This record gives sequence, C-alpha cells and structure tokens, in this order.
Amino acid sequence: MTAQQQVQQRLYGGWRRARSLGLGSLDGRQTLVLVLAIVIPIAAVWASGPGVLLWLGPVAAVVAAAAVTTRDGVWVLDLLLARARFETSKLMGQTVYRGHMWAPYPRRYDLPGPMASTQLIETDVPGRGPVGLVWHQRSGRLSATYLLSPTGVLLADTATVQYQVASWGQVLAGLADDTAIQHAGVTIELMPTSGHELAEHTETRRDPGAPDLVRDVMDQVIEDAPEATTRVYARLTLTVDPSRGVTTVRRLDEGVAETLRSLGGLALTAAGVDVLRPTTATDLVRIVRSAYDPHTLEDTEVPATWDALTWADAGPVAAEEHLDYYAHEGVYSMSWCLLEAPRQHVSHEVLSPLCSPGRYRRRVHLLYRTLSRDEAGRLLEREANSAAAREVYRQRTGRDPSARDRADADRAHRAAAEEAQGAGLVEFSIFVTVTVDRLDQLPEARREVEQAAAQSRLKLRLCRGGQAAAWQTALGVAGIYPADI
Repeated sequence: MTAQQQVQQRLYGGWRRARSLGLGSLDGRQTLVLVLAIVIPIAAVWASGPGVLLWLGPVAAVVAAAAVTTRDGVWVLDLLLARARFETSKLMGQTVYRGHMWAPYPRRYDLPGPMASTQLIETDVPGRGPVGLVWHQRSGRLSATYLLSPTGVLLADTATVQYQVASWGQVLAGLADDTAIQHAGVTIELMPTSGHELAEHTETRRDPGAPDLVRDVMDQVIEDAPEATTRVYARLTLTVDPSRGVTTVRRLDEGVAETLRSLGGLALTAAGVDVLRPTTATDLVRIVRSAYDPHTLEDTEVPATWDALTWADAGPVAAEEHLDYYAHEGVYSMSWCLLEAPRQHVSHEVLSPLCSPGRYRRRVHLLYRTLSRDEAGRLLEREANSAAAREVYRQRTGRDPSARDRADADRAHRAAAEEAQGAGLVEFSIFVTVTVDRLDQLPEARREVEQAAAQSRLKLRLCRGGQAAAWQTALGVAGIYPADI
C-alpha cells in the first residue's frame, strides 16, 4: 500500500455500550441496589432504633460493596446469578443430554438446549428450488440462511473496499425498513483440513488429453501446496417474525411466504459477497450435524446419506455442558461473547486476525439487531439524556470527568445527531467458538482465540455457565438471540 493510499484509508469507530442512568460509572441496576443498601438501614434505624444496625449494618455493607464491584467489566451480581443458575441446572440434570435413540416418534424435543423448540421446514420456491427454514415453535419466528462466498479484500484497492463497507452498512440500514426482520447473523466457519484434498480434488478433474505442460504445472502446484489447508464457509441468516410484517399472518404457510419475501429483498453483491444459494433442508442438517460432530465431514460415506437424515438426526447422541466448555460427540468446544468493541478507530481489516485460519476449528458469528427508526430515536435520546445527567451529577459533586466519560458522552451525542439526520442504528455482538478433539487442547485453543481477539482490538468474555447457549448462538442457522432465551 502506498503512502497516498494510507492517507486516504477510511477508519471506522464510534461504537459504545448502551448505558442506563446511574451514579457515576454505575448503571441503573447498580445504582438502585446501592441506594437501597443505604436507605433501608436508615429507615430501619428510624423505625426500630440503632440496635438494628448490629445485624443489618454488615449485610448492607456487603450489598453496597457488591453493587459497585465488577469483574472483567461485568457486574459481580450478574456473575453470581449466572453461576447459581448453572449449578441449579446441573443438580436438576439439565446440563446433560442423551439422545433417546429408542424413543417413539414423534419426539417433542429433538435437539438440546435453546434449539429444542425448533423444527425444520422445506419448501420449493419457483426459480430457486428447495429452500430450508428453521421454525421456532415457541416464538413463531422463522430463520432462513444464505450460503455466501466472500470475494476478499486482499487484492482490492482502497476505493473498492470503502465502497463495499458502505454497501454493507446500507444493507444493515435497509433491514430496519423491514418490520418483520428481527435480527440477522453472519457466520464465518474455519475448518482446518489436510493438504491431500487439493490432490484429490484435481485428480478427478484431469483431462486425459491435456497438454504435458499443463499437467506438469498442476503437479508442481500440488507438490508445493502446504500440507495443511483450511476450508472457509460463510453464511447469512435472517430471522423473521411474520406477525410483525406488513400483512397479518395467521398460518404457517403465510409466515413462510413472508420470510422468503424478506430473504429475496437482500442485495449483497455490492458489499463484496457472492450469494451461492439459499440453504436447503439437507444443508441445514449437514451444518448442524457437522458442528456437533466435525468428523462426519471427513467420513466419505456420510455425505451420501445426508438426504436421508432428519432434523432429529442432526443433533448429538451425547452432550454435556460444563462451566467453561461444552462436550459433544467426543469433541470439546469453548465459546466467548463480545464484552467491548474497539475504543479507537480501526481499519476495515480489523477482524482479519479473528477470522484468519488457526490450528483449531473456529466459528465467528456476528449478530445484528436492527432497530426501527422510532425505536432508534427513542433509544439514542435516552442515551444522550443519561450522558447529560451523569455530567450534571459530576458537576454537582465536584468530580472531574475522566477521558473515558468524555469520549462516551461525545459518542452518545454524535450518534443521536447522526440518527436525527437519517442514519440507522444497529445493535451488534460477536460470538466465537473453538472446537478441539481432546480436552487437554482447550488451554492452547483458548490462548489462540484470545490472542486473535486482542489483535482485532476486541475484548471477549468467556461464557461461563452458558456454554451450550453460546455454542448454539454462534452456530447461526437456528437464529437464536440470547436476549430471548
């Protein structure tokens, strides 16, 4: 890249976490707990006398300390509550799944965890062929998936890359105009493989009548190819709530039609993505089954039977959730969620380290929730008012704002101003899953992922006590949204 291109390269930033109104750096919940820890002892002394402080004072002090304590950016009470829920579920046997191979059909629950209430639907679309949809029976939502082929930006010039990024922003902004779309997810899956696949791929496609020079060139390419390669899969999933569409939807077939209408309105070519095709029911079964058991992709006999498998067959025979990892079908996975986006402005290739091949199987899922124009305006106005209230509180208490406080307030007011001028608002998160063959490989795989996240300027948090839900969220095709679980 030339010096002129470096000067013209556009940077991106301005992300911020939503913050409710609270005292100082505390959010609304922390402030409420702190105020109650102070007010309740005062009211008790007024009603019963000072003697009540002998037992109520220490309790209030512990509650007040817990209200202002965080660990890795997360409120400590949230961590304790998550741990308590996990231990309770473990005692009740809800963290262990065993496939009921001899259970009579139809089964009520085919897959474990949040995917238990999903069913697979396949329909034929004129001009497209069969399309598979995942139906969330509890919420009534439908999820449809595109198989993608990203063109890449390594050889693209700066102007092309900036145009593609802007086009992707327009795609996300356009999702807000469709009231039926609840959220969207982009999944990048990296699967390390042996270097023999290139030789096997070219061997079946050789032309016996090809010139000797062509055969010699191909032989040299195969010989010089690295011993280990990586297969990269990309897909986009849209989750649609048919009941919130333009027309009133009461039947499942009408919901399917509404979902396909939303899916057909996407234009991704300008964003640097080639759309291969919508997923079929067989594709979805293969994606879920190979995620639970990655070795099925290496078995040459399994692909011939994909068409015969059902949604129930896509799930695991055995799976068990632990505090820090998820064991399924003889392999082990560990999942993270986004804690903090980059504070500084970054270039378009900021996620390249996280989405680059590593030694272990990795899945990166970017989850987007598009907000309607009215909802975005109300949210940003509330955020700007909260920032102004915190500034007034600091002035009255004589505290000087920190650099982070000033930067956060500036981003809140800038976002509100941009939305008032017509910009869209998107809530997003990132989920990362790594899968290994042996349990003793997890520490090394964890270091690999966390190092890649640090290079991408991201701060991730290990999903302790929620590994199964985070794993299924990162899978993407089921359209799981953590806030709805």
